[in-house]
Amino acid sequence: MAKIFLLALISALPVLAGRFAEAQQPQNIPRVGFIVQGEPSSLVLESFQRGLRELGYTEGQDIILESRFDYGNSWRLDQIATELIQLRVNVIVVGSSTALFNVMSRSKTIPIVMSYVGDPVAAGVVASRERPGGNVTGIGGMAAGLGGKWLELLKETVPTISRVGVLWSRFAEQESPMMKELEAAARSLRIELQLAEVAGSSGSCGNCVGPRSTGDPHSTGDDNRLGRLDYAVGGAFRWATRGQANAFIMLPGAPFEANLHYIAGLALNRRLPGIFWRADFAESGGLMAYGANRNEQSRRAAYFVDKLLKGAKPAELPVERPKNFELAINLQTANELGITIPSRVLTWADKVFK
Repeated sequence: MAKIFLLALISALPVLAGRFAEAQQPQNIPRVGFIVQGEPSSLVLESFQRGLRELGYTEGQDIILESRFDYGNSWRLDQIATELIQLRVNVIVVGSSTALFNVMSRSKTIPIVMSYVGDPVAAGVVASRERPGGNVTGIGGMAAGLGGKWLELLKETVPTISRVGVLWSRFAEQESPMMKELEAAARSLRIELQLAEVAGSSGSCGNCVGPRSTGDPHSTGDDNRLGRLDYAVGGAFRWATRGQANAFIMLPGAPFEANLHYIAGLALNRRLPGIFWRADFAESGGLMAYGANRNEQSRRAAYFVDKLLKGAKPAELPVERPKNFELAINLQTANELGITIPSRVLTWADKVFK
């Protein structure tokens, strides 16, 4: 009898051991990829983490966040997208169009949450806002009317301006069309536009300013040191100043997103007041910025992640428009340019850098 019991116990050991091991393993914690075009100090990541906490998630316990940064080198996005897909993350959050297209080209099944893209419908990212129809949802929509608002802000801040240089990318214009609205506003304000096209993420354009070869050996100075896109931006500035522009606007686009410090420095050297949509342009030394609050959009992205992890389908989760906009002004730059910011504009500002 004892021998029979012993044999039964021995035969049951593998089953018991397996069940014990299963009990000791942690639960299947969902993994979320988060791609930042920038450095770990980026506030957009902190904002997303705050959004998760507000929804009851504790990082490391019931959600694992796989954060990846390109450190200002957009070529790293290919590697990052591939790595996150290989990790089999449940959702990927992207904060730029460039990162979005990288992930989309590699996966048609992993849910993707965008916290910013110009016009997702015009860019072909979603079929419609109400029913995206694919594996992408989130927040997107750079209002075409922003171009007119930028001109109004420049004109109110510097009433003497008559010519405004417009730095733009053909690729970005396709996903965030605002040139027509900008031209209409210019006619209304009696401002002449000096258009200077810069190569975009597509790698080519019809009439790009500056050489299109990487590290042109015949170029000199900072333009050569900073590479192709930066050289094209420098060429666009030279084009605009030759056209006697006395201010400039940058439309959304990859060449500008990655080079805000450089562009702010160029503008200061050429004594050109300028405006962009991202507040960190003003923080980097540009005069003004007005656009969607990126940190709030990143925080809102957590809502979409929560819905997707609970079973919602990205194809049926409506895309939201940005709801919070902010005006940022750099007073030190204004002083160096000899510009007095009108009290009305200053009072309206959400961020003032001194």
